[in-house]
Amino acid sequence: MASSRVSQLAPGSAFTYAVSLRVRHPNLDPAVLTQTLCCDPLHSWKAGDPRRSVTGAALGGEHRDSYWSAPLPGEAVGVAGFPLELFLAQQLLQLSRHREFLSRIQAEGGQVSLLIEVSPVENAVLTLGTGISRKLADLNIEVEFQFISE
Repeated sequence: MASSRVSQLAPGSAFTYAVSLRVRHPNLDPAVLTQTLCCDPLHSWKAGDPRRSVTGAALGGEHRDSYWSAPLPGEAVGVAGFPLELFLAQQLLQLSRHREFLSRIQAEGGQVSLLIEVSPVENAVLTLGTGISRKLADLNIEVEFQFISE
């Protein structure tokens, strides 16, 4: 998965990163997420859709829930060296504009999370300050870090 995202990784102070918004829901149509959040998903399916491999081959069975995952737009944040914490602050500000929509998803049994893929450099420090932590908690968004090697 990381190798397909390398071109989307944004340089940080001591590492590169890519951030994706992910939503799971018992039955929400992923098209509603695409339209509301104005982000094109890399991966999405609706509950009840047949399961398929990355190449499109049938895997058997159906998806139990709906899933939607889209990279957060890094092109709008500037040039090389944009720190992860500043990037997250901007993205959380944008997501806070959809607070009611995200809360409804969660109230209906859905989950909203950020996947942060990090390609670390030896002895690098990754810190998320209290401001970012409060914004994440306020929006009830979980964070998952995945450390990748290039």
